[in-house]
Amino acid sequence: MPTPSFRLSQEHELDTVYPEKIAPYWQKHAQPASFTGVNGLNIHYVKVTAETPIQQAIVVSPGRTEAYLKYDELAYDLAQQGYDVFIIDHRGQGLSDRESARQQPGDVAQFQYYVDDLAQLIEQQVLSQTYSHRFILAHSMGGAIAAHYLQQHPGIFNAAALSAPMFGINLGLVPKFIATSLAATMSRLEHSLQRGPYYAVGQSNYKHCGFNNNHLTHSEARFKQMQQVYLNYPQIQLGGPTNRWLHQSFTAMQQIIEHAKSINLPLLLLQAEQDSIVTAAAQRAFFKAMTSSNDQGQFEIIAGSRHEILFERDTLRNPALNNILAFFAQRSN
Repeated sequence: MPTPSFRLSQEHELDTVYPEKIAPYWQKHAQPASFTGVNGLNIHYVKVTAETPIQQAIVVSPGRTEAYLKYDELAYDLAQQGYDVFIIDHRGQGLSDRESARQQPGDVAQFQYYVDDLAQLIEQQVLSQTYSHRFILAHSMGGAIAAHYLQQHPGIFNAAALSAPMFGINLGLVPKFIATSLAATMSRLEHSLQRGPYYAVGQSNYKHCGFNNNHLTHSEARFKQMQQVYLNYPQIQLGGPTNRWLHQSFTAMQQIIEHAKSINLPLLLLQAEQDSIVTAAAQRAFFKAMTSSNDQGQFEIIAGSRHEILFERDTLRNPALNNILAFFAQRSN
C-alpha cells in the first residue's frame, strides 16, 4: 500500500511561504509558555494550535542544542494536518534555564531530569485536554529522552516516531570505552572539586557554520533558515557538550537499549543513511531488542539523508514526513 502524500511546505516556496504563511500562522497560533521543572528550573515550551483541529496532539522532543523557535516550519506542517503541536525546550538549551551560571556549555546534571521535565509537560498540558489520540515525534537527543519516557510511562501515547535517535554517539576514531571512561572520570572529578561543568575535550562555545561545512542537512534553504534563527535569538545559541553531559548521556543510551523490550507501542524509527552525528549500529540494536517483544515497530532508512531528516531537502524530508504522518494516521482509526 503506497504511503499517502500530505501537503507540506516546499524548499522552493520558503522565501514566500515563510513571510506569507508560516510566520503569520506562528504569530496567530503559537502560544509560548513555561513551567517550573526539576530543581526549580524554568522550562519553556510552545503550543501551536491547529486551525481545523482533529482533536489529536503531537508532542515534539527536539535534539541537543535545539530550540522550539527552530521548528516553526515543522509545526506549521503538522498543524495543517489538524494536530495541536507541543514543543519543549529541554533544560539547558533554547529559552529554558541552564543548569549552571554559564549560558553556552551544553550540560545536564542528570539525564533523568530531561525525562521528568517532558513528563511534567505531558501531564499538565496534554493529558489535561480531551485529545482522542496522542503521538510523540522526537529527534536525536530528543529521541533518547522520548525512549526513556516511553519506558517509564506506558500507555500514554498511541504511537511514536523517532528521527535519527541518539542511542549511540559517533566518536570518530576514539574507542567507546575510552570516551565513556574519560567523561565519567572528568565529571566525577569536577563534582568532587566543586568545579565546572567544563566542556568535553575539543568542545567550545557556539560557532556560526557555513552551509558547505555543515554535516546536518543537504538543504541550503532550510540550513540558512536554521542559522538565521540562532542569529536572531543569540540567547538560544549553545556550544558543545560538557563532560557531565557526556557521562549522563552515555549511561542513558546504554539503559535505553537494555530496557528497549519495555516499549510496547507502535514505533517508527527513521535512520539517516549519511548520519555522522549518531550511530546506526546503536539504532539497530535498540530496534532489534524492542521488536523481540513488540511486533509494532517499523524501521526506515532515509537514503542519502544527513542527521537532520526533518530539515533535509524535499526529496528526503517529504517521504520521511509523509511516513510519519501516515504512521500516526493509521493509529488514529
